[in-house]
Amino acid sequence: MTDDLQYCYCCRVHHPRDQMRLYPTRAGHRWRCVRSIEAARLDRQSRDAFGRQQTRINHETSQRQAAWNLLQRLGKTL
Repeated sequence: MTDDLQYCYCCRVHHPRDQMRLYPTRAGHRWRCVRSIEAARLDRQSRDAFGRQQTRINHETSQRQAAWNLLQRLGKTL
């Protein structure tokens, strides 16, 4: 990764640093994207919709990574 990207612990994606904020948590300060911070400030229904969307994105990413890892173990390329 390049130095101008920062990992968001909330959505598990690297974002440009200008879209990131250092956010206080119980475990200390962590980097979080502005999109997730703003979504957390919305009403409950909107927050839940954002959470479902992010869960779907994370699940799809995880499935793609698992499939790629399996192909690599089998010695095949895409």
